[in-house]
Amino acid sequence: MGFFQWYWWAGTAIILLIAEIFVPGFFLLCLGIGCAGGAITAAFGLGEVAQLVVFSLVSLVAFLTIRPVLMKQFWKDGGVRTNVDALAGRRAKVSQDFDPGLRLGRVAVDGDDWRAECTVDRMLRVGDVVEIVRVESNTLIVKPLELA
Repeated sequence: MGFFQWYWWAGTAIILLIAEIFVPGFFLLCLGIGCAGGAITAAFGLGEVAQLVVFSLVSLVAFLTIRPVLMKQFWKDGGVRTNVDALAGRRAKVSQDFDPGLRLGRVAVDGDDWRAECTVDRMLRVGDVVEIVRVESNTLIVKPLELA
C-alpha cells in the first residue's frame, strides 16, 4: 500500500502547512489542503487513484477559491510608507537660508539635514517651518507652511 495511507497524506499536509510559514504566496497551503482531502479519501478506504484525484481536485479548488481571497486579504498594500517615502507630507525646519533666486537651501527632519528646493521664489530663513512635498533623489522639494 505504501504512501497511499491516510497518515502519510496527513503528515504531508502538516509539513506543507508548516512550510507555508516560510514561503509566501499560499501555494503550499493549497497543496496541504489537497493532501488533507487525500487523507480523508484514504481514511474511507478508497484506492490510490481516487486519493490522487481527490488530492488534485481539492488542491485545484483551493487554488481557485481560497488562494485569491487570502492573497487579496493579506497581500494588499497597507499604505505604510517607510524610509524616504515617509517624508512626503511631513514638516521640516529650515537649517540654512534659502536664496529666492536659486530656491535652494537645507532643512532638518528627524535630526537629518537634507538639501532642499523650495517650490516658490521666496526667502526662507533658518527656523522657518516648511512642508515636504516630495523627494527627488537626495533633494527634498518643500513649500512654506503658510502656503500649504
